[in-house]
Amino acid sequence: MTRSNLSTIPAGIAWGTSVLFSPFLVPIATAVGVVQKYAHPQDALRWLVIVVVFVTVLPALSIGLMVRYAKVSDFHLQNREERLLPLCCTLISMIVGTVLLHQLGAAREIVWAGVAYVANSVIFSAITPIWKISFHSSVATGCVTVLVMLVNPQFGWLFLLIPLISWARVYRKRHTLLQTVVGAVLAVSTTVIVLYMAQLGSQT
Repeated sequence: MTRSNLSTIPAGIAWGTSVLFSPFLVPIATAVGVVQKYAHPQDALRWLVIVVVFVTVLPALSIGLMVRYAKVSDFHLQNREERLLPLCCTLISMIVGTVLLHQLGAAREIVWAGVAYVANSVIFSAITPIWKISFHSSVATGCVTVLVMLVNPQFGWLFLLIPLISWARVYRKRHTLLQTVVGAVLAVSTTVIVLYMAQLGSQT
């Protein structure tokens, strides 16, 4: 976004919200909460490094390379038609990371949080070729659901941030309101189903 586009307060808030609640960053904050509760202190850093590498670093690098070699137009993947290949690369990275967590002996709650994230990614990657559903609202909603179910129900207040994120995406003309709402609803539904299948209810 250019400086002129950031000249108004709403535009600045919308831009800052989109950056702060990036789908690459929110899962890391969620992982911190889950790992802090379920990991042995000597293993916590290892699990966090795996999450950061396979959820953020490798996907971001793959998109950067695609931009460099003109496979996609920009890092933010604004064109829906260009999203499938980056999403597939991101999905593969997350699957590998989740399997690695399991193989190295991470707590089942940590592994299943990864499974829920992968399940959401599969669904949204399947929808993306036909409809530009919002990853910002879906990832944020799914991550809050994980915190509520696995860490502490008191994190439920974070759901109040979802309307702000949706507004930011609509304001910046990245999505329609319906695309943000459907993303949030699907993320909650998928996350709840996956965690209850794993017999992981609200942990306190």
